[in-house]
Amino acid sequence: MPLLERLKFLAIFSANLDEFFMVRMAGLKRRVRTGDDTAGPTASRRRNIGAAAARVHDLVDAQHRCFRDDLQPLLASEGIVLVRPKEVGEEHQRFLADYFHRTLLPVLTPLSVDPGQPFPYLGNRSPCLIASLRCSVPSVLPGSSLSVLHIPSPLLPRFIALPERAGGHRFMLLDDVIRLHLPSLYKGYEIVSAHSIRITRDARLTMRERPEDVLASMEESLRERGLATAVRLQHDADLPVDTLATLRDELALEPQDVYAGEGFTAFSDLLQLHAAVDAPGLKDRPSPRIV
Repeated sequence: MPLLERLKFLAIFSANLDEFFMVRMAGLKRRVRTGDDTAGPTASRRRNIGAAAARVHDLVDAQHRCFRDDLQPLLASEGIVLVRPKEVGEEHQRFLADYFHRTLLPVLTPLSVDPGQPFPYLGNRSPCLIASLRCSVPSVLPGSSLSVLHIPSPLLPRFIALPERAGGHRFMLLDDVIRLHLPSLYKGYEIVSAHSIRITRDARLTMRERPEDVLASMEESLRERGLATAVRLQHDADLPVDTLATLRDELALEPQDVYAGEGFTAFSDLLQLHAAVDAPGLKDRPSPRIV
């Protein structure tokens, strides 16, 4: 398979897995919550959930190994590089600072996590950063130790193209661009850590019995689906244990519902990288048009 098609397949696999969690796993969990735990004469729905989760963990681990150990080195050999924050040179720092202040800053809204207010809502399949903070300026007011920041990936590309010589392709993940500039958002705080997370929620669509207004009924059901129960948490592998415990408690998730990744939580976004690289030799040939 051409290299970028292998990359695309990882994205397709993840998109399909999202649907599996939103529909199949969510359906099983919904039945268990209502007390219906019988799936057949020799198994229970709870047991099926555990078996499916174990299999998915194995598949996701293989996916991460494939990307990290096989595809990334091959991409780099073709001049396609994902730049990490520690690898940014002065020219790229200037470019990213300008991009952050002109494009990113106006659409970012930090949300504090503290006992005095409800836990911030995390959208379905919406990547977020969760930052651990330490107040660096004395204050009589209580300070928040955690903050959530939604990554505006529907508005902006997930992979930011960096200035590069002809024939080369350098990108930085949108999450990492934000990480580099977090001090601009949290003045008076020290950034202890910042990690990517992603929630998958139940996608059940329940139509109300309102035959007089089908459109209004559909809109109401879609709004409710957006607030549905969480069924999976994806996170960076080095997310602090106490932060992970907070997320699990707030989202009511079991240990088997939590999936750690190495520096990348949404492989489905690799479709954007596939489209952004103009390298016909690394993609399938276009199908001939039928006249």
